[in-house]
Amino acid sequence: MMLSKNPRFGLGHADTGTFRPQLTSLVDVMAIILIFLIKTFSTEGNIITPSSDLELPVSTSDKKPTPRWSIEISRNAILSDGAYITSTEGVAKRDSLLMPELYKWLLTMRRLRADTTSKALIQCDKEVPYAIVKKVMYTCSKAKFTDFSVLVIKEE
Repeated sequence: MMLSKNPRFGLGHADTGTFRPQLTSLVDVMAIILIFLIKTFSTEGNIITPSSDLELPVSTSDKKPTPRWSIEISRNAILSDGAYITSTEGVAKRDSLLMPELYKWLLTMRRLRADTTSKALIQCDKEVPYAIVKKVMYTCSKAKFTDFSVLVIKEE
């Protein structure tokens, strides 16, 4: 027969003073939470961040954008990788489809990066006239870009 070390208990009871929870039910709960988080967590995130001064058009497309050469056409300026190329007002006034500033920029950056990709991503404000977008696309094609994608926002 064992004697208790604690005088509150009678003979035959040992008091260890610790609480031991049921680990089986805690493991089950943690497994369920882990499965829920894995199923709902998106690891894709935003691969491409739209320019801050653009309001992109809305689309129902499910296709995800891939990182490419980025050309941004805002209401006031044309940018590439954040660098100012020219104003949209000046481009709109020209009759020529070729934009010499953008063409020189693309060729220079391609040479510096030693990049041979032929894919370009165009981010365009929804208020910009199509004539300007057409000139940007034409200039990109002259700089050996053959695959164009236009960035849009997915409709919720």
